[in-house]
Amino acid sequence: MKDGFLKAAAFSPALRVADCTYNAQQILTQLQTAAQRGVKLAVFPEFCLTGYTCGDLFLQRTLQQGALDALEWLLAQTRALDTVVLVGLPLLVHGKLYNCAAVLCRGQLLGIVPKTYLPNYGEFYEKRQFAPAPEEDDFIALCGQEAVPFGAGQIFPCENLPELTLGFEICEDLWVPNPPSVAHAYHGANLIVNLSASDEVVGKDSYRRSLVSAQSARLLCGYIYATAGEGESTQDVVYGGQNLIAENGTILAESRRFV
Repeated sequence: MKDGFLKAAAFSPALRVADCTYNAQQILTQLQTAAQRGVKLAVFPEFCLTGYTCGDLFLQRTLQQGALDALEWLLAQTRALDTVVLVGLPLLVHGKLYNCAAVLCRGQLLGIVPKTYLPNYGEFYEKRQFAPAPEEDDFIALCGQEAVPFGAGQIFPCENLPELTLGFEICEDLWVPNPPSVAHAYHGANLIVNLSASDEVVGKDSYRRSLVSAQSARLLCGYIYATAGEGESTQDVVYGGQNLIAENGTILAESRRFV
């Protein structure tokens, strides 16, 4: 942070559905470029290690393990980067499969945040594969670490920057009447990050922009929204990569869709 400002970025890397090795490589390439530009917070979309449109492949141990291997590889590759990184992956915990955001920094897992609200209407059927976040936060062993915080109620104060406290939610969490970010802000978070895979329909980009802007206004915070783009399956839906960064009700940056 410099003069009260933190350089942050939201990405929609080109990916291949269910190709975790390729996807991790694409993420690392963008991370290295961003780090050279001084980015200290890098946000990637929901399920960016696997692709969002894997369907019932999420239930296969091969894909689940592939995502874990990709996460462990990313941890090793980013050990020297002074950047907080958010990536999405499926994670099996205590026999249940969760839609998760992994928080990485300097080769360490700071925490795993599972998705609270699972869409199960229209073109979405996440409850077929995933469980909602448990009510109580916990600790799990993951990627060689014995006690990684796991839970949707976490906030992340920055030790080196006391002015910065992060809170995380995933896609649908923002679209419900009582988003988790409300509780995060109540407990001190002033920058909310959302890993998303929001598809495109007519007029949805304007509504999505309004949601992000309004949430940053009502919570008096920054809000970073990274969503899926090129490489997702288009059998049922399409993704435009509409990344948004807002602060106190103002959209500071927005990516062009379908680019």
